[in-house]
Amino acid sequence: MAGFPFETAERFRSLMDNPEMARLWLAGLGVRDAERAFRDLRDLSGRGVPLKLVARLAGQLDAALPRCPDPGMALTNLERFVAGSPDPEATLEALATNARVAEIAIQLFSTSQFFSELMIRDPSLLDWLRGGADRRDRETLIIDLWNDLAKGSTEETRRLALRKFRLREVLRIGYNDIIRDLPLELITLDLSHLADACVEVAYRLARRNAEDRYGNPSGREGHPARFVVLALGKLGGEELNYSSDIDLIFVYDVEGQTDGPKPVSNAEFFAKLGGEIVRFLSDHTALGLAYRVDMRLRPEGDQGPLARSLPSTLGYYQTAGRTWERQALIKCRPIAGDIDLGRDFLQSITPFIYRRYLGAAEIGEIKAMKRRIEQRTVSAGTAEVEVKTGHGGIRDVEFVVQFLQLLHGGEYPEVRHANTLVALSKLEIVGCLTAEERGIMVDTYRFLRRVEHRLQTMFDRQTHEMPRSREEQRTLAIRIGYPPASLWEDRTGPAQRFLADYRAKTEKNRAILNHLLHDAFADGGSTVDPVVDLVLDPSPGPALIEAALEPYPFRDKATAYTNLMALAREDTPFLSQARCRHFLAGIAPRLLQAVGNAPDPDMALTNLEKVSASLGAKAMLWELFNFNPPTLRLYVELCSTSQFLSEILINNPGMV
Repeated sequence: MAGFPFETAERFRSLMDNPEMARLWLAGLGVRDAERAFRDLRDLSGRGVPLKLVARLAGQLDAALPRCPDPGMALTNLERFVAGSPDPEATLEALATNARVAEIAIQLFSTSQFFSELMIRDPSLLDWLRGGADRRDRETLIIDLWNDLAKGSTEETRRLALRKFRLREVLRIGYNDIIRDLPLELITLDLSHLADACVEVAYRLARRNAEDRYGNPSGREGHPARFVVLALGKLGGEELNYSSDIDLIFVYDVEGQTDGPKPVSNAEFFAKLGGEIVRFLSDHTALGLAYRVDMRLRPEGDQGPLARSLPSTLGYYQTAGRTWERQALIKCRPIAGDIDLGRDFLQSITPFIYRRYLGAAEIGEIKAMKRRIEQRTVSAGTAEVEVKTGHGGIRDVEFVVQFLQLLHGGEYPEVRHANTLVALSKLEIVGCLTAEERGIMVDTYRFLRRVEHRLQTMFDRQTHEMPRSREEQRTLAIRIGYPPASLWEDRTGPAQRFLADYRAKTEKNRAILNHLLHDAFADGGSTVDPVVDLVLDPSPGPALIEAALEPYPFRDKATAYTNLMALAREDTPFLSQARCRHFLAGIAPRLLQAVGNAPDPDMALTNLEKVSASLGAKAMLWELFNFNPPTLRLYVELCSTSQFLSEILINNPGMV
């Protein structure tokens, strides 16, 4: 029945007078609940508007609904949108006479119930989108929001103004995402800058209120005390979701007190200021909350002060900071308050994040943390449908990136970047990732973040779990961009294609994580072999060299160390030094154990170094041995059998 002509109002009236025919037509457009859709269409035509307008709109529906993820949802929201407008006839005319406007509305009404509710609540937003959906920079957002809040006469009106501003801007970003199909990087950047603006304005209001009550805080020499809001997580990386917590840390520069009639310490002043920022953003109102604020990543978590001085914060990380905190601080970014103070903090904290090398014990902590996350997902039964923490999900990409940044960031400062996609490119440039690995992870990350966004924009909920019913999976697939089923394809074809791609991409993603982290550094039980640290440390001291080589029967440990370091060095110019050291560290305990079992360990290691140098491409060799341990044993046996055989291999590397 798709393609039913609506040249005249009479033809449309004849359709509405024949409910069975109308239901067949609607079902042909992809509507699942044709009875409800018929009622929606009947309500549209019964609002005292000219029937010819409804007929023309029906023609627009005939063209647009088959391409929608959920045609029935689109029609229901369309009817509510027209009914809620101040002038239903004018609204209907705008939709009926402009195919592009109608298609925009129908796509939004079919893709996101959250966006639909915003537009139904304020129908003028459709016209605003058409004229005001261009991207806006961070400073413009701050200025506009500050001006909006300046109109509020009470704290409650300002809270509502901030939430209204955020909702309108999120709709604008969603329009650019769903209708204009802007790249993921621009959508997440715009979402992050919107959050930056809201936090900055919340800070300004909170500081003004705190200074009115307590006076101005200053240091012991009278200089005004500074304060900065630091973001971690996806906000810190400028890759925020539509519905995400924002992870914050509050830092002020100096201890001191305020100059008010009843002075308080800077610690108390900034703790109260920080608390007000959190409440302003996260308190529930008639328009909900602006952001869920998570302060648990601050020093000492929930047990620590809400705001902390710069010396105290740095002191905490230097004396008590843990590996997971180093990993979290990779994404640290100053977003509000005194940005220069934030830059000072980042400069001071960099040596804590990116140490000279990442030790075996710390690698073990990262592996254990990742496995705990995986186990929680498996225990919940969501490993195959959780796009964030599930098998091969978003968190797998993030863990690979952050692990490699910690592993190599001390030697390669260029990989120190908070944004996941940028960091992936930089890790490939310095050789920590192959082009194939980077390509797979970038493709998977973009794909999964798109799925995540479509899940979250449906109801503005912080969810990462895909639906389990095939019909809902079909709808999700079309929302992501898979075309509806063709005439010769099963209705659930989009779901089947989407799920096949999902499984293929996440399987490759998990394989890369395992290869670079879990498999490269096999668990050694409760003990950590110091030879792993010996390979990873670019300048080990005599004590580490002695401790690492002591268990192995080398007569000349200095030469053994020299040979081991030569094995960690890639001599082929275009191959990766970082990857060579990475994978040698992973196999070093097994390699030295096999060498130690040779009749002459010193000769065996010397020959092994010479043969490896003649072969070149050591990183590929160590990866092979990591993947296939029997080849490692065979290689050591060849190099330790006799000096004569080793010379043959050195002069004829192709024989290996």
